[in-house]
Amino acid sequence: MKPTALILVIAFASALGQAHSDSWNQFRGPNGSGVAKDSRPPIKLDDAQLAWKAALPPGLSSPVLSGKRLFLTGLAKGRLVTIAINKADGKIAWQNQAPKVELEKVHKASHPAVPSMLVDDDRVFAYFGSYGLLCYNLDGRELWKKPIPTPKTLYGMSTSPIVHGEHLIMVLDNDTNLPGSRLSQSKIVAYDKTNGDVAWEIPRPFHRSGWSTPMIWKHDRGTELIVLGNSRVSGYDMKTGAQKWFVPGFSRETISTPVAGNNVLYVSSSKLGGGADIQPDPLPFWEAVIRFDQNGDGKIERKEMTGHFTFPIRPELPPGHPGFGIPLPKDKRRRQERLEGIFRGTDRNRDKFWTKEEFMSNMRGGRGKPLLIAIRPGGQGDITDTHLKWELNRSIPEIPSPLLYDNLIYMVRNGGLLSTVDATNGKLLYRERLNAPGQYSASPVAANNHVYLASNLGVITVVKADRQFEITHQHNLMDPVFVTPAIDKNTLYIRTEKSLRAFR
Repeated sequence: MKPTALILVIAFASALGQAHSDSWNQFRGPNGSGVAKDSRPPIKLDDAQLAWKAALPPGLSSPVLSGKRLFLTGLAKGRLVTIAINKADGKIAWQNQAPKVELEKVHKASHPAVPSMLVDDDRVFAYFGSYGLLCYNLDGRELWKKPIPTPKTLYGMSTSPIVHGEHLIMVLDNDTNLPGSRLSQSKIVAYDKTNGDVAWEIPRPFHRSGWSTPMIWKHDRGTELIVLGNSRVSGYDMKTGAQKWFVPGFSRETISTPVAGNNVLYVSSSKLGGGADIQPDPLPFWEAVIRFDQNGDGKIERKEMTGHFTFPIRPELPPGHPGFGIPLPKDKRRRQERLEGIFRGTDRNRDKFWTKEEFMSNMRGGRGKPLLIAIRPGGQGDITDTHLKWELNRSIPEIPSPLLYDNLIYMVRNGGLLSTVDATNGKLLYRERLNAPGQYSASPVAANNHVYLASNLGVITVVKADRQFEITHQHNLMDPVFVTPAIDKNTLYIRTEKSLRAFR
């Protein structure tokens, strides 16, 4: 055995424990599940339950909790910051600046402070794609820092760190090639949580940038590191570091975090571009396009493709939103060339306009297929035909992760559509509208026999956790919500665009 392989085996074998298994110490809480089992936050979220509201600098990291404080990141006066807030009153306990660096280039809908923090024992960890890792004690004293080259991604880094045993684990998938190669620099890295030293690395040369946070799957055959990357989900043996199995078929852009329960792993990803169904309904796409019908004849001519016009990808968003449609070049000449190609691609009969019938018959969904799969443990290699328990191809969200709660899987997709699936057999129990439209970026969370859902427009919907659809409460915060809430014993913490709010 090569020395590097031996080191990898020893390092993995030493990582057998997982601290804080029941606390909200990382993105989406215990092991990324989104479930607070013994908590009883309020079901009604109105002014009477609002314990406090605190102003925050901009950022897209979700709150994490430890003891009397919660932790998140942001961007204040051009500097990346780590913030500790007292849970009792919302006052800032401490705020530390990261080293001054050039900020990574991110998509208009993203932010330089997206990865959520991690708390383990008496240490707080923050990761910024622009810098790397920072470690503080609970009172804000810096213990160590680890610069990490910024991976090249399509939208900016968003994967969050997790902990296993003595190691901090990061998935650093990357669009940059290895020197002199067509293979990528993507890798999984474990850092010693006491000093930031690299404990081990696993190359992922066939993977490109991704945005999913990994998780640890403990089942009756062992413990595996689960990583959802572009086009596939993979399971890594925690004793040897080897990739044990994989399932292909996912889209190029994977965002959600897998969840596990009852000895089964559940993984989801929409089509490229956010398509939730294999056969998408073309009507909303046409309705988004026909807004540009300037002469009111019910058709789209080439000369009407002005302003914010582009081919819609997410028709529930307004034109001009960075996620609405196919990105167009800023250069005027190239922009017109791209629009001409878009127009000709649908104007198949060359009559110089689009009709509703022509558009709807020619519309294509994104690449790949929407997937929610249930995986049994024990597989080797490509386990598509051997260890998939079931597969669902409807109502799969683009950004929000699935929520497994009391053997039901909850998924919320853009447009405010909630779907609930029987985790045992993959049967779709219902698909209902929340009457809270728009885009959904925050993942659902659960406690107290209820599921909490937050729209980007700031509408919070509380649904009874049941096989039958029932909205218990709905409240408009009047401030956008882009990140997943956090839950402790009796409080729900919601980060809005401008504030952090505690309902208890």
